[in-house]
Amino acid sequence: MKPRENRDQKRVVPILMSLLVAVAAPRANAEQWIPVEGRETLQALVSGATARIDLGQGHSAVGHYAADGSASIEAWGEVFQRSWRVEGENQVCYSSAQETNCFSFERDAANANRYRVRDTRDGEYTYFQLFAGQVAEASVAGDGSLGSPSAAEIAAELSNPNTAMGTLNLNLDYTAYQGDLPGAGGQESWRLLFQPSLPYPLDDTTNVFFRPAIPVVIEQDVPAGIGEFDSVDWQLGDIGFDLALGKTLPGGYVVLGGVVGTLPTATDDLAGRDQWLLGPEVALAMTRPWGVVGVLLTHQWDIAGEDDYDTNVTGGQYFYAFNLGGGWQINGTPTFSYNHEARNGDNKLSFPLGIGVSRTLLLGGRPWKFGVQYWHYVASPDDFGPDYQLRFNVSPVVALPW
Repeated sequence: MKPRENRDQKRVVPILMSLLVAVAAPRANAEQWIPVEGRETLQALVSGATARIDLGQGHSAVGHYAADGSASIEAWGEVFQRSWRVEGENQVCYSSAQETNCFSFERDAANANRYRVRDTRDGEYTYFQLFAGQVAEASVAGDGSLGSPSAAEIAAELSNPNTAMGTLNLNLDYTAYQGDLPGAGGQESWRLLFQPSLPYPLDDTTNVFFRPAIPVVIEQDVPAGIGEFDSVDWQLGDIGFDLALGKTLPGGYVVLGGVVGTLPTATDDLAGRDQWLLGPEVALAMTRPWGVVGVLLTHQWDIAGEDDYDTNVTGGQYFYAFNLGGGWQINGTPTFSYNHEARNGDNKLSFPLGIGVSRTLLLGGRPWKFGVQYWHYVASPDDFGPDYQLRFNVSPVVALPW
């Protein structure tokens, strides 16, 4: 989460700045527009401006453009930092860590307080009005306007493990298995995992996270003896959770620490462990304009429940994302585990190499992230374990309830 500038120091100028909405050509042709040109004129128009943009569905964004060339967009619980400048004699450009977009301005010949802005990328127009004594509001913002974050900016922020943006993450996993057990190579599973993330911001760089992980076993083959497998269909698995405190440090470094646990909620004995698990977690990450890399480590012991066996598992996840622009990313979030209670060393470690691609889109004003990943297990229990895994992900961004 990026530092917020002191809003008390801002001079709020009554101007509606942006909403990248295509306007019908007949309307544009019926009106006379005068180009707004000159560095000083454009500088005066944008300097100190504040615009509140309606993103649709009751959500809004607020853009601040300071006279010193700094800018920020507040949207979806996060602050996106930008800079801006006048380019040549007829364009205003903003730059973020991910992109630079430029716009030209025109004034309505019949109404000196009415303007339109042309996005030089696609030629689409936005209309705004100057109102005395108040900040104007507009209807729907487009991708990367002067008053709303772009898909590229949102995609980069969603990869930050300490983001203040709320998401409802839905993962569909297909896993193919292998092993020395007869018939192991023909087994597979489909699982659905719902993991909402609704951070609670404590300050500009610190968030509290409580993230439940609710699994639904659609279909899974489970060893039941030598050469025999039982099938589990449409059952609730054991619900996991973590409670953690995240902190962004100077230089773009992120640290996170807390507790992780598992509840015995499975509706079928074959879909869970029938134990209460608890343990610590810690994560370290580095965020840069090109993306993010990091690792999460957890450990869980059984603290109650079934006592015929013990659980002692070290787990984790390494994650990375490389920003490609336009909301596209190459990324991966593979999970690994080491079972200290396995009967021998050949059955302890599960470790995949993973790669994927994702794209963040603005649909109806709301950001959605879609992705697919492939994980190939370079280490897996010899008796029975995963061979490869496909993960399909859908994550809509949601407003925080607090």
